[in-house]
Amino acid sequence: MSYTISLFRKEVKEQNQGFDFLEDQSKIPDFTAEQFQKLKRRLLTYKFEIETETNDYIVFNFKGGQFGIQVTLFSNQLSFSSGFNEDGIFEIAQTASEFTDSGEFAKLDMQEGKWETWGDV
Repeated sequence: MSYTISLFRKEVKEQNQGFDFLEDQSKIPDFTAEQFQKLKRRLLTYKFEIETETNDYIVFNFKGGQFGIQVTLFSNQLSFSSGFNEDGIFEIAQTASEFTDSGEFAKLDMQEGKWETWGDV
């Protein structure tokens, strides 16, 4: 069991009521190529390390697995997960919030059922 926070393009939040979109991938637009590369570079800057890279996704760990944090960058979402460890949850929540600073992305805390965009905090 893990604590999960996801980052989507802000349009996902703006165009969907509720969370049914999570069951229908067609309602989740892909990141642009520029956004995808920007997220990848930023994760590396934040000391996330690539574990696996395929054509469909990239899996990162945090500083060699610290706090049990794993991040997966898909074409249409960035998913942060941590075990139910206070430090891990804080780290993924803080990082995901910081990643909204460009105004392009919206953060969804799956456990809380709440969205956050830059300026909400």
